[in-house]
Amino acid sequence: MAKKSLPRVRKTSFCPRCGKRFPNETRVLQHMNQPSSACSAPLNDIPPPTVPQPLSSQAMRTIKPPYARQASPSEAVGDIQMDFYDMPYDDRMDLQVDDVPTHPVVPVEYFPGASQCYPGGRTFMDNFFSDEHGELREDNLFYPFASQQDWQVASWLLRSRLSMAAIDSFLSLDLIKELPLSFRTARELRLRAELLPSGPRWHSQAIRPQHPTKRSVTLFYRDPIECVQSLLSHPFFESHIEFVPRKVWSTAAQLSRVYDEWLTGEHAWNLQKELPEGGTLLGIVLSSDKTNISVMSGNRMAHPLLLSLANIATDIRSKGSLHGHLLLALLPVPSFIHKKSRIRSLLSDRLFHRCLDLILTPLKIAATVGVMMNDPHGNLRYCYTPLVGYIADTPEQSLLACTSPRTSSMSTATYKEFGDDKRHDPRTAEHTLNAISALCSRADPDDLPGFLKVAKSFGLNGVHEPFWRDWPLSDPAQFLKVEPLHHFFRMSWDHDIQWCITVVGDDEIDFRFNLLQTPVGYRSFADGISKLKQVTGRDHRSIQRYILCIVAGAAPPRFIAAIRALLDFRYLAQMPVFDEQALAKLNAALAAFHADKHAILAAGGRSEHFRIPKLELMQHVAPSIRTSGAPMQWSADVTEHAHVTEVKNPARAGNNQNYYAQIARHLDRSDKCFRFDLATNIASSHDPHPDNGGDPTDEDHEPDDEKSHNLLYHSPIRKIVDYFKIADALANGISHNAPHPARTFASSTTAIHLATKPHRRMTVDEAATLFDLPDLLSAIRDCFDRCANGIDHDISGRRRASSNYSLPSNKIQIWTKVRVQVRNYHNSEMVEPAQMMNVAPPSQEHPRGLYDCAVFSPGAESDWPSQGLNGHMIAQLRLVFRMLGTDQFLTYVQCFHVIPPAGHTTDATSSGLHVLKRAMRSNGERIGDVLPLSHIRSPVHLIPRFGKTANPRLTTHTSHEFSTEFWLNRYWNKHIYYCLSLCA
Repeated sequence: MAKKSLPRVRKTSFCPRCGKRFPNETRVLQHMNQPSSACSAPLNDIPPPTVPQPLSSQAMRTIKPPYARQASPSEAVGDIQMDFYDMPYDDRMDLQVDDVPTHPVVPVEYFPGASQCYPGGRTFMDNFFSDEHGELREDNLFYPFASQQDWQVASWLLRSRLSMAAIDSFLSLDLIKELPLSFRTARELRLRAELLPSGPRWHSQAIRPQHPTKRSVTLFYRDPIECVQSLLSHPFFESHIEFVPRKVWSTAAQLSRVYDEWLTGEHAWNLQKELPEGGTLLGIVLSSDKTNISVMSGNRMAHPLLLSLANIATDIRSKGSLHGHLLLALLPVPSFIHKKSRIRSLLSDRLFHRCLDLILTPLKIAATVGVMMNDPHGNLRYCYTPLVGYIADTPEQSLLACTSPRTSSMSTATYKEFGDDKRHDPRTAEHTLNAISALCSRADPDDLPGFLKVAKSFGLNGVHEPFWRDWPLSDPAQFLKVEPLHHFFRMSWDHDIQWCITVVGDDEIDFRFNLLQTPVGYRSFADGISKLKQVTGRDHRSIQRYILCIVAGAAPPRFIAAIRALLDFRYLAQMPVFDEQALAKLNAALAAFHADKHAILAAGGRSEHFRIPKLELMQHVAPSIRTSGAPMQWSADVTEHAHVTEVKNPARAGNNQNYYAQIARHLDRSDKCFRFDLATNIASSHDPHPDNGGDPTDEDHEPDDEKSHNLLYHSPIRKIVDYFKIADALANGISHNAPHPARTFASSTTAIHLATKPHRRMTVDEAATLFDLPDLLSAIRDCFDRCANGIDHDISGRRRASSNYSLPSNKIQIWTKVRVQVRNYHNSEMVEPAQMMNVAPPSQEHPRGLYDCAVFSPGAESDWPSQGLNGHMIAQLRLVFRMLGTDQFLTYVQCFHVIPPAGHTTDATSSGLHVLKRAMRSNGERIGDVLPLSHIRSPVHLIPRFGKTANPRLTTHTSHEFSTEFWLNRYWNKHIYYCLSLCA
């Protein structure tokens, strides 16, 4: 029998200058012969090889590595800014003229001589085919399993939470016995799984604490260098990882810096200056926090330590399903035997730093002398590993900085200065180490009670050997960040919301939340918020969306102004990109709070002072943006999610004994399965499929990286549907089976999607009766008349068309739901998730109907959102329909008069919210008109203006229909906030 051809990754060639990968040597020569290519110089111009030198703590040495090159700007920022002539020849031949990027180039200055490459590295797939079983995979890609089907069954069983006995029971079924499996018991399955390629391995080490504990202390950890290499060589991160610090400017005049990723900040630039020429800066990001792993009883805690790289793009690193964080260690949570709790806490704190010191020693060495590592492309880079970020909540930050709770972990401020309106001097490593040195000269560290007593006078927690003391280029003043989940959202619940509840009253604020009509997909609070328990970070965000509109008018104006300033600060701080103008707005919002904070005390919201640690941390947000980029990249959202997938789920899959050991085994097995899946899918994606008529020698076959990625990850990935692309495809006639007219269409700013089949069909008169729209017929005539004469649409209620105007038909199709999608405010190439809008008539569930609101433009195109609401209208959708015989979708809307906050009532001015009043005729009827549905620009959310006290006769179903004045809720979501606040 002939040996079956094995799908295998094809051999590739690399450009000797830039390291880019090509299918063969011919493509390399074509790339290098392009006149505009940076690699077009002759090969003999490549500098001669020399040996890289380690980093000296005092003097810097220049590196001239073999075949070294400066990382090109196109590589540093991924595929987005790749020059057309630097693309592989194959890719340029596939590009159409219209595909060449036409957007303006952002002025960027890259650090000269940074991150040079060396040949001879290994890729993820090279390691897969060269391990101890690589030769056996020449005949069987899925070794140690018999076939792909055999591996699929094994993978499912290994990833399931089935016990060994349950797996044995499953394999003993007669139906399963008929399958040609290579294993017949759970033990055989586990033994074969041990032969799979391994990632960073787990180690354990017994720790002998300074004082006795109730249970033995064991540290479980992985080699941090191996973990960094695992992240660095991950195939999916190939186009999402950067190595060169850069300065980005908003204009060619280079007057205003732009900050987004960590590499755009001043910290990365300054660190690169400390490295030898050609050295690669890998920013280490750590995260730790205690979490409960026992269920119902046991009170067993885990203290996971996670590791990531700041070089990985924020949008990748911030998604838990993409595995941008690795579990580095399970830190012990000991129970010390001592009668005083403060001494037990001190012993735990010292053990924490001792364990981190032990685990992170290889990274400290690499930060000192460097280490050669493989990048995703298979190049070698000489890397240095300073600690640049540590994601932690407030207590953990105090532990890391070795400060007491009554002292700031980021500055020299004490608890009496937490409410100051200025930033205090940063708490640097030198400052803390000098304080520890002075402390040790006055007290013996082994005399725990005496040492702790003196430590309090220094504002320290008693840890005398912090783990970062000998980590080069690492300073707590830099790696401790303001963490949004706890320092923004948790603070809003602990303070802002509680102040509002106290001032407005429990019953009143709960009743107002009950009256809200929340859009589809947003959390509602039918029972109010004052009695909420187990409030999550998502709840904190949801309450923030509505709180200002809820309390506006019911609290003193200056109190409202202070709450508004905090909201503005938090929303602005969540921006993904900052320039000097945005930073000025951020600082102005914080200054506005401090100017009005006395009103909170005057209203009784707070008793006497503002000694709030998280309030002091707000002073560090703007400086942190300049040094380290956008704050949202340091949020604990993703690390909290990792606690579930990396710690809690594995712990609950065991037998509630020896938690750490079982977690380590479970993660080791899961990691092997994942890596094997990843490698076999990549190898299979290069399969030429000769049985299907393919050419086995076709070297130009390229896999679909995005499709491969979706197959490899077993975590759920929510993919946003891009209705703009769908609309463009339908407009170009790509889909021949789509209904006509197309149910998905778009303008330059907004995409709209309707269901294929309408929800109702009826005559115009029947629709006017059902939806209570007496002037529907005349409004339709007027709309058709305006379209025929090319007149912009407004909502004045005046009718131009005569009553004799002939319509194409008297029957219409009606949709009660519409999906509206807008582009991302900061990046027009990205889209926001589509928002479902209701346009439902009265029913048993909604006696008054359910109608959402939107921003409309008079014409088919507009400058939204560059000028805010200028030249636009806000209206409530009352009917979405298409008249038979026409290709246009229309909507009947009822208009609001928009009143800017400035110059209006005191509560409007203090809240900064637009006031909307229903447009009414002299006879009391609402003014409405018919507009093309394509004139929608963005959904918006309105909240009734309740005044001092909400009308007790209102209900959730009637609050909108019986109210005549509303607040335009600009805090509904971040997109609408930026549109209304940054462009107004």
